[in-house]
Amino acid sequence: MSSLPEKLKALPQKPGVYLFKDKSGTVIYVGKAKALRRRVASYFKPNPELKVSILLSKLRDIDYLTTASELDALILEDELIKKYRPRYNVALRDDKSYPFLKLTVNETWPRLLLARRQEDDGALYFGRFQGGMVRAVIRLVKKLFPVRWCRETPLKPREQPCLYYHIGACAGPCVGRISRRDYRSLVEGIKLLLAGQTEAALGQLASEMKKAAAAQDFERAKYFRDSSQLLRKMMAGKANLSRSPLPQALGDVTELQQVLHLSRPPLRLECFDISNIQGTNIVGSMVAFLGGVPLKSDYRRFKVRSVVGRPNDVQAIYEVVKRRYGGSLAKKMARPDLVMVDGGPAQVAFGRKALLETGCSDLPLIGLAKREEEIFFPGKSRSLRLPKSSAALRLLQRARDEAHRFAVTFHRQRRRQAFFG
Repeated sequence: MSSLPEKLKALPQKPGVYLFKDKSGTVIYVGKAKALRRRVASYFKPNPELKVSILLSKLRDIDYLTTASELDALILEDELIKKYRPRYNVALRDDKSYPFLKLTVNETWPRLLLARRQEDDGALYFGRFQGGMVRAVIRLVKKLFPVRWCRETPLKPREQPCLYYHIGACAGPCVGRISRRDYRSLVEGIKLLLAGQTEAALGQLASEMKKAAAAQDFERAKYFRDSSQLLRKMMAGKANLSRSPLPQALGDVTELQQVLHLSRPPLRLECFDISNIQGTNIVGSMVAFLGGVPLKSDYRRFKVRSVVGRPNDVQAIYEVVKRRYGGSLAKKMARPDLVMVDGGPAQVAFGRKALLETGCSDLPLIGLAKREEEIFFPGKSRSLRLPKSSAALRLLQRARDEAHRFAVTFHRQRRRQAFFG
């Protein structure tokens, strides 16, 4: 098969319809064009919109059909969409499946939210986006730029900040923790990011970090430094025409959603592991991945209390999972989209028990067993094995191995302390 650059060069400057296909040859998008080569080439401009990046991450082949006129192309496009029902086409789908992102710059304290239709209200609209992905994009953007989550307008002043402020997901405009000018700077960063101007968005984060440092608000400066590092990692390796321009890590997240049949992308993944030697100095670890990359500020480690002097990994998993989602951490940290434990059916069963007892039964849970790299699910006897080349499997392995590394490091530290103590 010809490479994508060769396919692009071969496209004629004539009216017609182009078909984007994935690695299995399935048609994932159908579009019409007045000039095929110019229209298809427009997808591969630097810093594409997020929705275009998502589409291109799946693109492996391009076909086309020429027509006598642009009107004929429109008719043919309609027929082909009905025939193939491509997943990334808006046409012939209910608008609810393809919402917009709405940035309410027309408000004093703007918000970022999902909108079913575009209105002439002074707000900025981005999209459309595939329904499941748009919420993941909102969570990611707000993680980088902590604008408010509440829907009230106009925003009313409060005496106490909400939970989002306490977990670092909101700058707290309702309690006067951020000036209107600085808040607008955050909004400007969101505009740049959603418009595909990644480097400019990084510059905005750097500017916020410097302002916070100058004001000796070092905790806030660290937040923006970590956000910059996260965005750089996610945008690393932007590809040329023959490779996907979607950040690889975010593409792995999308594939993981598909193979696990999750209702939403597992943008935030939390993984647990246990470390001990013959039941001594038993510890647990939890690592968090956001958008497919480690979020080290949210790593946590646990001294296991319920097991002493004997190895019992399943009981230890039960304890640390319950402490994460039923204790003080549940109030301080964002909920994950996917929970993973290192191990097989027994570890999954005890992890599930902890989630049920903490009122988190809605959280998807899996286990990844090392020997055969099998994925286990609560209450199911059959496991899932993914190809070694699977990007989704590689993401799970990265999280599992990182949780293992973090647990072993803590265990060794505890062992040294006990030896020299």
